[in-house]
Amino acid sequence: MKALSIRQPWCWFILADFPWQKCYENRNWDESYLRAQLSLCPVGSDFLIHASKGMTQAEFDEACAFAVRAGANLTPRFDDLKRGGIVGIVRLDGVVKEVESPWFTGPIALRLKAAYPLPFVPCNGALGFFDFAPLPVERGEALA
Repeated sequence: MKALSIRQPWCWFILADFPWQKCYENRNWDESYLRAQLSLCPVGSDFLIHASKGMTQAEFDEACAFAVRAGANLTPRFDDLKRGGIVGIVRLDGVVKEVESPWFTGPIALRLKAAYPLPFVPCNGALGFFDFAPLPVERGEALA
């Protein structure tokens, strides 16, 4: 299955089950890269949400302030966010270049639908859509 790396706390806002849930994932992909990515994960496909490892306190604070301006009335705690692995699954419902949504900043955005969290599974991320390959686990070792 394909996965896409997204920085926290954006993953959390995508997976939040609230009326203000983030349903657009902004990208600055050019047309040829977008076409290549859609050949890997076509519209209508589900993909895994990979939470990137990196997130500074400043990035977290800026993202939460943006989310509040977009209508979020709840934000996560910095230390509660899982990073460096799979945190959820979502359907790619379309690609937009313009839409009236406080979550859209462009120049393009993936329209997301039916997002829900999954138990955390550590794995390395990559740029663009990538094949999910979990880290090897020793027998008897927990993934949580």
